[in-house]
Amino acid sequence: MPLLPAPSPQPCVAGIVLAAGAATRFGSDKRQAVAVDGEPMLATVAQRFGQVFGRVALVLPPDDAFGQALCARLGIAAVVNARCHEGQGTSLAAAMQWALAQQDIGAVVVGLADMPWVRTDTLLALRTALAHSAEPALPVFGGRAGNPRGLPRHCFAALAQATGAHAAAQRVDWSRARTVAVDDPGVLRDVDTPADLPIAPL
Repeated sequence: MPLLPAPSPQPCVAGIVLAAGAATRFGSDKRQAVAVDGEPMLATVAQRFGQVFGRVALVLPPDDAFGQALCARLGIAAVVNARCHEGQGTSLAAAMQWALAQQDIGAVVVGLADMPWVRTDTLLALRTALAHSAEPALPVFGGRAGNPRGLPRHCFAALAQATGAHAAAQRVDWSRARTVAVDDPGVLRDVDTPADLPIAPL
C-alpha cells in the first residue's frame, strides 16, 4: 500500500515587536529605563509576546547590545533595521522582510515596544482571529481601534517596501479588517514622554 503524503504543517502566527525607535521625546532609552513588572519595559513586552506566540522577533537598531542580549536570553529572533533613523515605517518593512523569509509564518501580530500594558489575552484573541480569517485584525476598546495589529501573509510584500510613520495605514485596507473587541485599555496606552509615567496598573 502506498504511503500517504504527510499533511502540510499549518502556517503559524508569529509575534513581532517594533523596538528600533529613537525615543527622542522621552530623552533616553525608555525600553530600558522604564520598569514594568520589575523588568525593563521591552523585556515585559517581549515576554508577553513569548507567552502567546511560538515565534517572536524584535526589530532593533544597529549596535543594540541591550536588545541583542534580551533576544539571546529569551530565545527570540533579532531583526536589525539599519534604516531605523528614517522612521517607524522602515522597522515595519524590516519586520515584513523577516516574516516573508519564514515560510511557515502565515500571519503576524505586530506590537510596539512602548505599549507594555497590552494583556496576553488580547494577544491571544488577535492570534485566534488571524488563524480563522484572511483579513487583517485590530483590537477595539471603547469603540477605538488600537495596537497591536494583525497582518495576514498577503499583506507582507507591500509592507516590506514601507517607509514613513504611517506605512501600515497607507498600505493596508483596515476597513476590511476583522475587529476584535477587547476589555483592555492597554491597546490605547503608550509611553512617549516621562509625563506618561509613573506606570500604574489599569
